[in-house]
Amino acid sequence: MSEDKAVLIKTAYSYYQKGDWDRAIEEYHKLADLDPKDLNVHNMLADIYAKKGDAQEALQQYDLVAQGYDQKNQVDKVLQVYRRMLKLVPNDAELLNAVKNLMDKYLDRARRAEEEDPAKAVEIYRSVLKAEPGRSDAYFQLARLLAKTGQKFEAVELLTTLLSGLDPETQTGRLVEVLQVITELDPLNIEAREKMIALFTQAGQTPAAVKGLQDLIEIYISKNEFSRAQEAAQKAIELGDSSTFYHLGVIYFNLQKYQESRVAFEKFLTFQDGHVGALKYLALSFLRLGQVPEAVQAYSKILAIYFNENLLDEAREVRQTILELDPANEAVNRFGLGQALPQVEAAAEEGAPAEPALDETREQQTMLSQAVDFTERGFYEQAIDIYLDMLKRWPQLPDTRVRLQQVYVLMARAAEPAEKPPSAEEIKSELERELREQMRRELEEQTRLVQAQQQEMEQKREAEQLRLKQELESRLMEQVQRSQEEELRLRIAREYEEKQKFLAAERERLEREKSESLNRLKAELEESKVSMEQKLREQIEKETQERLARELQLKAALHQEEEKRKQEEEERKKFATQKKEQEAAKAKINQEILQGMERLRMEKEKETRAQSAFPSVPSKAAGGEKAAPPTESQESLDDPFVRQTLAEIYAKQGLYVEALKIYEKILNEEPNNEEVREKLRDILRLKGI
Repeated sequence: MSEDKAVLIKTAYSYYQKGDWDRAIEEYHKLADLDPKDLNVHNMLADIYAKKGDAQEALQQYDLVAQGYDQKNQVDKVLQVYRRMLKLVPNDAELLNAVKNLMDKYLDRARRAEEEDPAKAVEIYRSVLKAEPGRSDAYFQLARLLAKTGQKFEAVELLTTLLSGLDPETQTGRLVEVLQVITELDPLNIEAREKMIALFTQAGQTPAAVKGLQDLIEIYISKNEFSRAQEAAQKAIELGDSSTFYHLGVIYFNLQKYQESRVAFEKFLTFQDGHVGALKYLALSFLRLGQVPEAVQAYSKILAIYFNENLLDEAREVRQTILELDPANEAVNRFGLGQALPQVEAAAEEGAPAEPALDETREQQTMLSQAVDFTERGFYEQAIDIYLDMLKRWPQLPDTRVRLQQVYVLMARAAEPAEKPPSAEEIKSELERELREQMRRELEEQTRLVQAQQQEMEQKREAEQLRLKQELESRLMEQVQRSQEEELRLRIAREYEEKQKFLAAERERLEREKSESLNRLKAELEESKVSMEQKLREQIEKETQERLARELQLKAALHQEEEKRKQEEEERKKFATQKKEQEAAKAKINQEILQGMERLRMEKEKETRAQSAFPSVPSKAAGGEKAAPPTESQESLDDPFVRQTLAEIYAKQGLYVEALKIYEKILNEEPNNEEVREKLRDILRLKGI
């Protein structure tokens, strides 16, 4: 069966070369009957009908070919068939509309297949780009699909290919769009960011160029490439951006150029005098330079900002730092950090704050999302600004202060030595000192009250004695007047003694009550002291555990971020290695193809020499005639579509040498035609080469 088909192919092609269209059509119809799904045969029939002038039959055959390629999602070949059909009927409205909507139809088909069959969608997108390499929308959709399926670097490479085909003079907007997508997929792609900054600078879009430079500086700093970060910062400053002095100060600080760092932060603070991060770096720069008074002055500004923003915990930490640097500093006492602010006390008395309005809640969520995004990207200063703004507007909002502390820790660990927090023992000793002071004040108050009570009782006793004395004297005068002076004196003396005994008993009772009161007060104070010590220990243990938990959480977050960055770097290296291996394999395969083609050519020459030595009678199947001179059919081999179709027919029937010649001619004209190379490799494998 295969031998009969091979004979039919040779016979049909012989008629085709001679321009005998009717016999060629007859033979190709026989081939179509043997294999109705052979698109190459239908394509040859369509081409012959077109040359014969039978447009209707040609269109029917082309339509069969187009349907077959459409089922395979080979939009590039469908488009080629449509274009050949348009040569026959240039003004056919239905065909023109089909060609016009072809790409949109396939792009829509690919979009629908993205969820259920991503591989099929990728195949369609690649076919669309093969048909029309300028379809940037197909590039974007394919890149996003590749990124979605975990092929991020392949997506970046695809967009880089699109980038190389765009003209910077006339397609600036599209260039920027492509570069933005590349940076979204690969935020650490420095080359893309530099190109985008150059485009913004050239177009006079200074704010966008400055924003790009700032992002680039953050990337350089995260990679510890401080020299390149310094160059980018200088460019941003030359464009008139004063906020970049902050980044420049951070760069100098990490390069241990503390004098230059101090100057940069001072320039930055002339524009934003309340920036806490810059003030902290400035204070640290002063400390590195040994200028302690200037560092204390910078920390004092931070203390004032924290106090005014109602960030009391942070303010206490800064106060502790100031006192460690300058123990005699009395200016910190004016802030009264031992007590809560009036507005905080009022809030505590009124209870928990009311729930914010719906708009406020939405705004809080938006700001929180922005701050989290900045933190994940390593833009700690922007995140700190948002958290400070939130604490200023909503002081009682939960978790905001904790999140702010986490960002400070991340920023400190990324760019500066962490400030040493007070230890648990220091916190405990401070609280015990405050407790002893409070107990001393309470004891003094109780003693003062007891003394006042004693003084009041003494005054009452003296008044009572005076009253009794006056009463006794008046009675004595009466007795004297009545001539019973002696008796009256005795009776008065007895009464006086009784009153004295009563007063002594009363004094003893008061002393006993005083003693009992003092003992009871001491017991209550001792119980209160034990209770407060227990609460203090529990609070210290709780704060210590929370601090340890936060530190572990931050360490885990930092470790996770570092692992993610390492993983991306490994993926990038792996992709580069795979690409090099693919290029080496491709070069090896090309070499093997050349060697195989040479071997086939030598085998063919041997066969030709053998046939020359033993000439045979021409077969009847071949017509038994001498080869006719080239006709219009021979010239049609210049058509790439027909040429490749014939080669595929030869290859399927085992006529490898004939197919090889055509493929070799195609490769001479199109060295990068991977489809033809793949078919050549298949032929060489079948031949065992």
